[in-house]
Amino acid sequence: AIQGFNSHLPSVMDFTLFGVISSVFNENNANWNDGMIKLYNNFINDFLYPNIDNILVFAENHDTQRINQQYPNIEDYKLVMTLVATVRGMPQIYYGSEIGMKGDKGKGDGDIRHDFPGGWQSDAQNAFLQSERSEIQNEYFNFSKQLFNWRKGNNAIHVGKTMQFVPENNVYVYFRYTDDNSVMVVVNNNPKKQIIDLNRFSEIIKDSKSGKEVFSNEEVSLESTLTIKGKSSMIIELNK
Repeated sequence: AIQGFNSHLPSVMDFTLFGVISSVFNENNANWNDGMIKLYNNFINDFLYPNIDNILVFAENHDTQRINQQYPNIEDYKLVMTLVATVRGMPQIYYGSEIGMKGDKGKGDGDIRHDFPGGWQSDAQNAFLQSERSEIQNEYFNFSKQLFNWRKGNNAIHVGKTMQFVPENNVYVYFRYTDDNSVMVVVNNNPKKQIIDLNRFSEIIKDSKSGKEVFSNEEVSLESTLTIKGKSSMIIELNK
């Protein structure tokens, strides 16, 4: 998605969210205004946009630091992409990030615009093929593929409303929902495992007793508490 090249593309780029993403996953919530509270505060201002669904959501592009340069651990990449894929608006993914490509903006634009490996006979590696990607490249790729393929078929993510809750212990929880479908997103930026009291979310969980977690494809209980590993995310489709 490149702004201005197609009338169907969003006319507004979410630079405020971009700014938050570029720092928040390195913050441990030591101060009250650090960490995931920055995401919560960003979305409070969504009312300022005339059409919040017609906004471009991005973590990086050809003029910025590469996200995998800022966050070299794949755990942080997964947190970033979970957020980009599930909040309101239209996600933009910069080529190569889905295999872990890095690049330092401080070395010039050329370093963040390296060729994607593959596509030409002279290339030493063809990262378009699973067999030629490294193990870590495949981990990046498989996560991205699963996440964005799931996104294609979920209407609550495309056009649903958002209900968010004040982060606790550097864990941000929000819901995307329509009349027929609700999705719970949990982004744990805390390096430690967290046990979340689900009573906080009874307003939106309502009578749902369980849901299917997208990444694990397992049923999880929503009746009391939810346990999430450190530096990880969960996307839960609520059962009616």
